[in-house]
Amino acid sequence: MSKLKLTKELAMSITASLPMGVCLISNDGDVVYSNPKAEDIFGYSNRGLLGQSVEDLMPENIRNSHQKMRERYVINPVNIGMSNGRILSGLKKNGEEIELQIGLTPFTDELTMISFIESTNEIIKLSNSNDPLTGLPNRSLFTEYSENLRRLAKRNKKSLSIIFIDLDNFKSVNDYFGHDVGDLVICEVAKLLRDDLRENDIIARVGGDEFVICLYGVEKIEHLEKISNNLIIKICTIGYIEGNPIDIGASIGAAITFSPDSLLASEMVGMADKLMYKAKTMGKGRAIVCEV
Repeated sequence: MSKLKLTKELAMSITASLPMGVCLISNDGDVVYSNPKAEDIFGYSNRGLLGQSVEDLMPENIRNSHQKMRERYVINPVNIGMSNGRILSGLKKNGEEIELQIGLTPFTDELTMISFIESTNEIIKLSNSNDPLTGLPNRSLFTEYSENLRRLAKRNKKSLSIIFIDLDNFKSVNDYFGHDVGDLVICEVAKLLRDDLRENDIIARVGGDEFVICLYGVEKIEHLEKISNNLIIKICTIGYIEGNPIDIGASIGAAITFSPDSLLASEMVGMADKLMYKAKTMGKGRAIVCEV
């Protein structure tokens, strides 16, 4: 039997009548094909999804983080089955937010196929892969993407680093000004950390006032020390939130390996977490960095 080459035209023919949404997305994030079910899910018709940016099809608070995740996926594309339960928030044409269970398939060097159904399962909704407050990836998604980055570092013989950040004096902010102001502080810290990211870096919120960053290709441990200390300085610059004087700092544990084949990313997170607690016990407001 001869092998059948799956062309874009054949894919369009096959997916036209499927009971799930299917889109082909360019590496720049534009929709270049959508089947009728995809249009129905998002409330479009007459090929209205074509040319749309995929980030415009999701709530504004997660667009930036999704763009960075999508750009990282393009670097190291892998099959992610819909059965894995990945949930992503979507935005219909009328502004209604929906929850989508999605799968990803590398299609060509320039295209990714996204398959999705609308999720109505409340239990699945709770597993949303983005932190609802900051829009950053949560711990489970960070674990997935940092492991992908570790494999990329292994293949390219680059280093991998993990920075674990815990805010100092954050409980006092919540106790004195209330949780609404505390939430704004968390969002401001997330923004500061995002602004410092390079193209291949990954950041997540993994606890109430805990953040973790995965860095690709840091050349020397001294560079990681400088990055970590600069993050502490940045966080300490937060002065006022809605007129309220904010006095917080950060303690950091950071681990770097120049042999990313010897450790899982999750193991490095545990090491960086322990280093962070050591920094806390030594007086807070400092970074402890170690090669592992």
